[in-house]
Amino acid sequence: MNRRLFGLACTLILAASASATGCGRYSPCPGAGQRPEGLSTKDLVGTYQSTVGRVTLSNDGTFTTLGWPASLAEATGDPQSRTGSGTWELTTADDSGWPVDFTFHKISGYWDSDVNGGYYGDGLYVSGSRENPHLYGYVGDPDSCELDTFTRNR
Repeated sequence: MNRRLFGLACTLILAASASATGCGRYSPCPGAGQRPEGLSTKDLVGTYQSTVGRVTLSNDGTFTTLGWPASLAEATGDPQSRTGSGTWELTTADDSGWPVDFTFHKISGYWDSDVNGGYYGDGLYVSGSRENPHLYGYVGDPDSCELDTFTRNR
């Protein structure tokens, strides 16, 4: 009887630990990485290109976009020619949100703060190095590891 009880207890512990971990990846997605140590706002200034669009981050905290964000369900017009503008900031390293946070004031065919009031927010993750940062976002479910990666133009 003790062996049965021990076997049952082991089975229950194994089942509980497997269900407690939930679904998800246990290793990082290829192309996704950690925020570079000591990263500053000035390290990120520049123009970044992806297969979807382009993002330009300026020293004064403003940005412009072309073709990004691409997946706006209610937007009108061609996503590849969609333009956007607003302000950006590098969040603190311990912030749980996006490391690079965007506040859109205008997105063609979708949002205009002068008309609608308020703002549209989005963000990107950052990896690479301080000298060569990469911005990226997940396309759909993060477990699928499909990334939209922006690399800085040289």
